[in-house]
Amino acid sequence: MKNQILRIIATLSSLVLLAGVALYAQSSGIMIANIPFNFSVGKTALPAGEYFVKPISQAALLIQSEKSPARVIVMTMPVQAKKSPAVGKLVFNRYGDQYFLSKVWHPDNRTGRELSSSRLERELAKAVPDHLTVFITALSEAVQVQLQF
Repeated sequence: MKNQILRIIATLSSLVLLAGVALYAQSSGIMIANIPFNFSVGKTALPAGEYFVKPISQAALLIQSEKSPARVIVMTMPVQAKKSPAVGKLVFNRYGDQYFLSKVWHPDNRTGRELSSSRLERELAKAVPDHLTVFITALSEAVQVQLQF
């Protein structure tokens, strides 16, 4: 019974996210970033490369590789900065040689998006107390991207 309820919730969540794509298709905010290392977004491992980062709803981001089929939709929470960043940034937590996307900041916007830590990241945070924070500056804001679903 519990598994059936979880499947229904997951299905409904997916439908809501996909419906959000249509609502946010015309909005700006698509950033392009060259990420020079393999990294994780939630439970999904992604290879190094150039990525589009696009808000698809008020609480979800699409992170999609330009040259490979790698992509993930992730739920986020709002986070406030003291001042608006001049350029877009992706913030990663680094534990040893593993990187985890933790925040996304769009240019000229004090409200960023924060990702929840995965179980693996929480375990590494306990095991590796001295982690590094790595910032990747977005190359540009894209004008238009064809989303493929």
